[in-house]
Amino acid sequence: MKLLFVLFYVIVIGLVEIKFRGKYQKALLIMTCIVLTFLIGYRDRWPDEGVYIEAFRRVPNLWGFSFNLQPFGYVEKGYYLLASIVKTIYADSRFYLLVMGALSMFLLYKSLQKYCIIPLIGLCDYIARFLLNRDFTQMRSSLAILLVVLALKYVQEKKIWHYFAVIFVAYQIHHLALIAVPFYFLCMVKFKKWHIVAGIILAMVLSQTIAGFISGTVDQYSTDLNYATYTQGTYVSKALGLLNPMIYFQIFILLMFTFSDKELKRKSAYYEILRTGYFYSTLILIFFCNYTALSGRTSTVFASLEMFILPMITMTWQRKNRIIYYLGIGFVFFYFFAVKYDDAMRMIHSGMTQIGGVQ
Repeated sequence: MKLLFVLFYVIVIGLVEIKFRGKYQKALLIMTCIVLTFLIGYRDRWPDEGVYIEAFRRVPNLWGFSFNLQPFGYVEKGYYLLASIVKTIYADSRFYLLVMGALSMFLLYKSLQKYCIIPLIGLCDYIARFLLNRDFTQMRSSLAILLVVLALKYVQEKKIWHYFAVIFVAYQIHHLALIAVPFYFLCMVKFKKWHIVAGIILAMVLSQTIAGFISGTVDQYSTDLNYATYTQGTYVSKALGLLNPMIYFQIFILLMFTFSDKELKRKSAYYEILRTGYFYSTLILIFFCNYTALSGRTSTVFASLEMFILPMITMTWQRKNRIIYYLGIGFVFFYFFAVKYDDAMRMIHSGMTQIGGVQ
């Protein structure tokens, strides 16, 4: 799988730099999303797969469905309803996994086409950074997050009720979508470069000075998100705090994106929204850095915007020097994919049910 990822990335860079017609790049994007759908649907013994299959086995079809029923393995009844609809069409667990994977891949395709300057590179980032933890494991979060991402156009268009309607639907699929509620109002602020730098520094200071209060606050107010458990036990003892390299990875990308604003604003109408979203994600990652899963699982919603940001940064490099940039992000992509894939394989072999500690 790791070698296949490297080969795919090399093919992508070749298509992009040789400047094959857009229709060929679009065809590869569609074909890859279809292949990923089948890989998601026919995976075997991956973390959480058994929970989703058992939940599907227990859900009634639409004729017997009721919102008073308690889903097995998760609490979101909107996703339970989706399972019921699928079961009414065809009561087969593999068909169920295929349909859920297809929904996510369709939303991914639409998002890349909408916001990404070079969709194939954005797809490589998604595969490396997010695919294994979401679509192969936490399928609910994948679907909910991609709905939130697709709704960004309504923030740009200042269609508040359209935006919150999509967030409401996403919330029924995974309560993590609640993180997207403040984002609409955050986008009303016109952040300058010094705001972003100061925000990063302030978040670092606050993460250390009020860390003792975070656990109690989360325990008190996170019942709906079910995050209280992430402020206890190994989620705290194994936390790296400000030594977490992911913090500096996101800061580096954010600052590179921020200080290229003059050029990039001309490339995409969504520049400001993408930067604000990634800034929001980075602040969350830093602020909760003393809690491994809490920081990762709350920041990951808008960390997803990285798949649009990295391809856009490509435009700031002269073509003759772009190979350096491609090699750099290619190495990063391979590292993330390899680590996540190896972690998943270890958990499959040990019979564990979750991937933890990473976004």
